[in-house]
Amino acid sequence: MGRLVYLMGASGVGKDSLLDAARARHPDWLVAHRYVTRDSGGTENGVALTPDEFASRRRLGLFCLTWQAHGLDYGLGLELEAWLARGQTVLVNGSRRALPAARVRFGEALSPMLVTAPEAVIAERLRRRGREDEAQIEARLARHRELAAALPEVARVDNGGSLAETLAALCERLDEECRA
Repeated sequence: MGRLVYLMGASGVGKDSLLDAARARHPDWLVAHRYVTRDSGGTENGVALTPDEFASRRRLGLFCLTWQAHGLDYGLGLELEAWLARGQTVLVNGSRRALPAARVRFGEALSPMLVTAPEAVIAERLRRRGREDEAQIEARLARHRELAAALPEVARVDNGGSLAETLAALCERLDEECRA
């Protein structure tokens, strides 16, 4: 069985940037896309579906994991399980809400990791992105604090510096798990 690296973190911590860097540096790792009921705008690894398309695929059992966040539906496709069955390391942008279901579904193959960054870095990233106003940015920062407090047992990877440093830290965490 392979390993599912289940990255979580508040908006602005740089999960998608980290996934892009991992894909470029480690072509042997598979980065799973998410199915989502909105257009990704080209900034994340997602397949946009209408709500009806998503519901139809859920009824057909084509997702191995689904969750809702911010009024949207998210899902991971069954292809992820085929990759794990072939012994692959698979990375995914996951959700804290779906972590309990992911633990049940993937068991020992699951490696949850919380991507963090200093609040000032997150706020600056969100401002540059331009999708949130100041009140929404503060709400995202509050969510970041909430996530950190809610998952004390989950390994952390700090993405406040360069992506190369963060990717090196992620590799180190994964190596530690393999030795354990």
